[in-house]
Amino acid sequence: MKTALTTILFCLLVLFGCKEKYISPVISSATGYLVVEGTINSGVGETKIVLSRTSGLQNQSIIYEAGAIVKVEGEDNSVRPLTEISKGNYSTNGLNLNNNQKYRLNIATKDGKKYVSDFSPIIYNPVIDSVNWKRENGAVQMYVNTHDFNYNTQYYQWETAETWEIHSGYLSTLQYKSINTSRGTTYSVVFSDSLNKTIDYGKYFCWKTEPSTQIMTGSTVALNKNIINLPIANIPADSWKLNVMYSLFTRQFSLSKGKYEFLQRMKKNTESTGSVFDAQPSALNGNLHCTSNPNEIVVGYIEVCNVQEKRIFINRKQVPDWNYFQPCSEISIANNSDSIQIHGLYLLPTYPETNPMTGAIISFHAAAPDCVDCRLRGSNTKPNFWP
Repeated sequence: MKTALTTILFCLLVLFGCKEKYISPVISSATGYLVVEGTINSGVGETKIVLSRTSGLQNQSIIYEAGAIVKVEGEDNSVRPLTEISKGNYSTNGLNLNNNQKYRLNIATKDGKKYVSDFSPIIYNPVIDSVNWKRENGAVQMYVNTHDFNYNTQYYQWETAETWEIHSGYLSTLQYKSINTSRGTTYSVVFSDSLNKTIDYGKYFCWKTEPSTQIMTGSTVALNKNIINLPIANIPADSWKLNVMYSLFTRQFSLSKGKYEFLQRMKKNTESTGSVFDAQPSALNGNLHCTSNPNEIVVGYIEVCNVQEKRIFINRKQVPDWNYFQPCSEISIANNSDSIQIHGLYLLPTYPETNPMTGAIISFHAAAPDCVDCRLRGSNTKPNFWP
């Protein structure tokens, strides 16, 4: 018994008493391995390929691979180039590929290295039957539904992007004005439009878009029917995302078994919490190769399908008892430089008290910036798909 207890205490000391910094024995490539993300869209929609480099555990930022030449090649010797629309992001539209041909991705980086994916056939991708939602435990849970009774594919991936409308807590007709003098800077509050005293709606209506960063896959291999009904997104109870109106954009991809298994390994590697009890990272061998250096590791798996898309909207009025509100408080500030500087310029002005004879602003109410200027939480450029 004493020997067993001693053994247990020793194990506990090893597990919880050692706090030395762990140094991984794995040595990363000096420049990082090339990471290729995306799918070749055989239809009329967008084909988007993202190139980046792997980095050390301490580097949380993405190192994008800019200046590359990226093109889609067919076994029939057809070539279709992609354009770099932003650093590391390459895109084209309307490929309309031949279903009887196989295609691959060809990449030449600015340092002279060349990479290709294996030639892949176009994988049939059924249309998205629906993206529906229902209230669950106070939240809004969304589901994707699709089917393929011909069993042309049984492996799927989805990407989503959420967009929601933002309204400021207050409307404002005012703005700060500063004047530089020999004695320093003085501040005052004036009407944004001195003639009409109109509301600045550019600070009141905004929108925010967030793409999902999760790897979402599904398979019907173990099911009796080739029918998909899976959770795709969730709006937490009383979230600001449904304060006005919310939209979910879903893209569906069909996969081979090989890419499905590749994504499952990647999901396990990227979503691990880092505990010693977690599954250890597995090799992410895909279907990309460096032709200029066959020994170089390339991370990615490129295939071809007709990407299917679906967008839905949810209005707050459709969800009773949605209790989000933006907490905003006000204070009254005299319209002189000393008072403004005492209370801080981080407060933005709202409802003013004016001199009835001159129209000059005597004092104004102020609130926190994000209560008055929605641009601090999103963009005031209305999306082209917004109703």
